[in-house]
Amino acid sequence: MSKYITAIAIAAVALLGTSCSTINKIIGRDSDTGTTITTSPVKPGEKQKKDKTSGKTSKTTEHNRKPTQDELCGGMWTVASVGETQIVAEDEAPYISFDRAGRFYASDGCNIINGDYALRSDGALVLSHVLSTMKYCPDDYSALIASVFSGSTKLGADCRRIGQDTYLYLKGANGNVTMTLRRHNMEFLNGNWQVTSIDGMKVNDEEVNIFIDIAELKVHGNTGCNFFNGVIYIDPNRSNAIDFSDMGVTRKACPNSDRERMMLVALEEARTAISGKNDDTVLLLNKAGKELMTLKRIPLPNED
Repeated sequence: MSKYITAIAIAAVALLGTSCSTINKIIGRDSDTGTTITTSPVKPGEKQKKDKTSGKTSKTTEHNRKPTQDELCGGMWTVASVGETQIVAEDEAPYISFDRAGRFYASDGCNIINGDYALRSDGALVLSHVLSTMKYCPDDYSALIASVFSGSTKLGADCRRIGQDTYLYLKGANGNVTMTLRRHNMEFLNGNWQVTSIDGMKVNDEEVNIFIDIAELKVHGNTGCNFFNGVIYIDPNRSNAIDFSDMGVTRKACPNSDRERMMLVALEEARTAISGKNDDTVLLLNKAGKELMTLKRIPLPNED
């Protein structure tokens, strides 16, 4: 899927809930508390439970939960896997979107597919009146995806959330997962943030801030001296993904130029974002899971 298509999908996404079959472990540390933050792999049908006394995390079996209509129609789903085949594609990535009028629109990465759907009270997702273009597809998963949507199909729908990702497992008559759908829940980043640390160095300057707009995929802020702005890309193939690029910066001479340079480099190196000790703290991490920056939410005037 191109970044353009991804941007359209993200603009429509609402906060939802699911789990996943494969999630890379991400490790970070909250600068204010020293607490280690992790997200671990969780299989379908399992959820993480943290013991309040010991602080240890265990996995417990969770019964199937059908998606609500709001969850199902909350935006575009990327096809993460079909059968045993994992799908990693940046351009022309397979996807499916459900609208509230009972229609679905999808791509197998090659052909366009659409039809009717109904979400039944027993949790079954019924697809019907399916139509598809008939282009030849050179990849090894398009036919597998198309077969899931072919003809009139009844699928079990199991909805979970792990970390900042939402997963929808579509299951066949035998109960096996035939397709895993995924989308991000990165809207927790929306808003204005004060930078409290950069590369482990404390920052005590209210002028150092970042404003993030996930719907528009835009970022802007102040280094404490210069203003900057740029664009955001959320990779559909990575959990908790965030990338800042095309950064433009004003050219005012700064007395604290080293800190400004560190901040801009940290934004360029950021690859993931996770919540800190609460919803008012965010950690930006590099591709190795090292903490680059800690952000603290700046409340709206009516929240004071």
